[in-house]
Amino acid sequence: MPNLPLSLTSAALLVSSALLGAAVYDSVVLAPNLRRGPAGLEHGRLFLKAATPANLFRVIGPASQILLLAAIVVDWRNPQVRWPLAGAFLALVVADAITFAYHYPRNRLMFEAPLTVETERLNRAARQWAIANLVRVALVLGCWLATLVALLRLAAAQRAGLPV
Repeated sequence: MPNLPLSLTSAALLVSSALLGAAVYDSVVLAPNLRRGPAGLEHGRLFLKAATPANLFRVIGPASQILLLAAIVVDWRNPQVRWPLAGAFLALVVADAITFAYHYPRNRLMFEAPLTVETERLNRAARQWAIANLVRVALVLGCWLATLVALLRLAAAQRAGLPV
């Protein structure tokens, strides 16, 4: 029979890895293109017509949180695992709060407002978005690291023959 705590924590690490990769991609690839004024945004709007990063984040974000919550529940009796997972979950909640409160208003300005909005306002929104995205990357990295610590502790306990 599969080890449920180990399986759920591994799945949470896997999905948070995808989330981290997507967040880093946004910072390295998307953010520099957003900072090119109306011409860059017009190109971005055309390019992101069929799908946007939100299509991915709206799936893997909640999936990460659900898997972390499930892992916390099954690992509840093991504080060495519970607390890193709780910290990982908290980091994702804070990252989502930043997304909804800070990124979405800037996304609306950059991707939905008429491109006649003054260039400086668009550039400022793109710059703010890029800086705040670095904060999100740091939070998701923290989530990933905490989940990895929890998984390593579970694996060590299992190797030592302790109940997991």
